[in-house]
Amino acid sequence: MPRVGVVVTLDVIVTNIHDYFDQFTEVVNGQVQHTAWDQRLSIPSPVGNGSITRTRIRPGMEIVYADVTFQEDMKLRIQEACGIFELSYCVSGEIYCAWDGKESYTSKETSGVLCLEDVQVYEEKKAGIHHQLLEIRLEPSELFHYAGDVLEKHQIETWLQRHKGSIDRVPDSSAIQRCVSDLIHCTYTGTMKRLYMESKAMEYIALFGEIDGLEVTNPQLNLQRNDMDRLHDAKQLIVSHYEHPLSIRQLARLVGLNEFKLKKGFRERYGMTIFELVRRERMEKALWHMEVEQMNVGEAAVSVGYSNASNFTTMFRKHYGCNPSEYVRRMKQQDMKRGFERQ
Repeated sequence: MPRVGVVVTLDVIVTNIHDYFDQFTEVVNGQVQHTAWDQRLSIPSPVGNGSITRTRIRPGMEIVYADVTFQEDMKLRIQEACGIFELSYCVSGEIYCAWDGKESYTSKETSGVLCLEDVQVYEEKKAGIHHQLLEIRLEPSELFHYAGDVLEKHQIETWLQRHKGSIDRVPDSSAIQRCVSDLIHCTYTGTMKRLYMESKAMEYIALFGEIDGLEVTNPQLNLQRNDMDRLHDAKQLIVSHYEHPLSIRQLARLVGLNEFKLKKGFRERYGMTIFELVRRERMEKALWHMEVEQMNVGEAAVSVGYSNASNFTTMFRKHYGCNPSEYVRRMKQQDMKRGFERQ
């Protein structure tokens, strides 16, 4: 066992995705508090301060949140002896990785995807920097449980192959940031926490898949490359006109598609109807107005194109599972709780 406090490179061997937390706990000689589904490692004072929490969702899937500042540079050689698919979000910190002659540098407020197998990764986190990192780890085979048929399975295989052997940056979005915040600040306990964390983790994967192009199209529709480009143009127009949505006829004319191909092609390519995308954009923007600009419910409804506040409330409840006033109240309670915790 290396002496704590001396700058050395520690070795971690990962034979399944759950090994990393246990191996890291051993090499830093840390103490772990256990609950039914969670393990919380308190970082020993010679190593640094803070904690790492691991939530085991099920065999083959876990969520890890690190909130740590190291006393010395933390250098690890991680032997990935199994297949791993990992989505991560760096809230704060600086992480350097090197593997197979490749390099990756992660800084604050960046999202990444890792898909590795049978490779050694060198990882370094600098001392004196507050590292906050959320990681969703899965065995790649876990994703195939969500494939409905052979075509969808092939689509997932192609998706994984695109990132195999890499650590790639993922485009950020307000939806991803909010999902990460929900995971980090989850207030549920026990079974409810596990259910909530799993649902949010899958939401994160779905958001990444949407950005990264995991869409299944129906070959019977015979979409050509220029059709795909026009559907992309339609999506951009929908997003930019969410307050005063264009009609299907207007949208079809602007992008040069007939109405049938526009509606059916859009749903198959993006997994939602045009109306559902409009509603999502409106709800996300309304939530931003209430959270950031402190608008009340009526003001937020008007700002995103609703003349009737009751219609807005109905749509908000369908999208988020609660009324907007209740959501704002929960948000304020969480802010107060975090304020008390910081004190």
